[in-house]
Amino acid sequence: MSITSPIPVLRSSSGTVLQFDGDALVLRRKAEEIRIPLLAVRLIRSEGRAVAVELTAPAGTAPSIHRVEDVSEAAVTLFADAVNAALPMRTEEAETVDGSTLVTAHALIESWEEGLKSRRKRRRKIWVLAVGLFFFALALAVGIHGEWTIALEILLVGPFGAGSIAFGAMGADNVYRKWYLPRNGITVEAGRAGNTHILGGRFGTYVYTDLHGVSRSVYTRSSAPIVQVAYHPDKPYFVTVCESRSSTAGDAAFAMVLLLFGLGVEGVVITLAVAALLGIYPGY
Repeated sequence: MSITSPIPVLRSSSGTVLQFDGDALVLRRKAEEIRIPLLAVRLIRSEGRAVAVELTAPAGTAPSIHRVEDVSEAAVTLFADAVNAALPMRTEEAETVDGSTLVTAHALIESWEEGLKSRRKRRRKIWVLAVGLFFFALALAVGIHGEWTIALEILLVGPFGAGSIAFGAMGADNVYRKWYLPRNGITVEAGRAGNTHILGGRFGTYVYTDLHGVSRSVYTRSSAPIVQVAYHPDKPYFVTVCESRSSTAGDAAFAMVLLLFGLGVEGVVITLAVAALLGIYPGY
């Protein structure tokens, strides 16, 4: 069993990742990956919600600096302290070496998995726009028929019901993963690497290594230092955190409530809209 590093992985809101990798730091952006040997690093500076990697430089010249912003302040402090402690002892001559000459970078080609995530994100945006336009058009049609009060209700309540259905569907998909993957996938341990915020909630970031030696992240509200995760052998990004049956049952019940509530809301909205368009709604 591999031992995970206690040094947190820094992940910004823009997707930039900075992590410790043995004898180097790896800075990964959307289009490139930069590998910074520890021999090239003079100091890691914690600057609130930002971290600066200052490289060694000849006397009298400005050092190169790699900066990552908008990350967890607590994680930045831990990262800076841990990496500074891990920096190798250097002679005065080594301190004057231009660290930027030791840094290597290469372009990242979007993987099939990343392309899939991008396509899913685009589809979600398209669906949100389509749902909004549908309810706007429906409310406008009802308003033109003279029922502006009902039109306002449709415009306000309709998207709320659609959102409930969407979150219920995501919850149902999550429950399916929790049922399927522990039985048919590969279960490994994932170590805590920091925290992140998703939809306004605070989640722990856990890192696991798949069969191909690729480190991947998963997010959960757990505060434990290590959790068990299960992933699909052919799709290592298809992952879930293993939880108790009672927790999974609670998630399933909550997803069902969201789905039924959303369907009920949309049923009422459509009924009112049809009645108003047919002129059989008495109005106010």
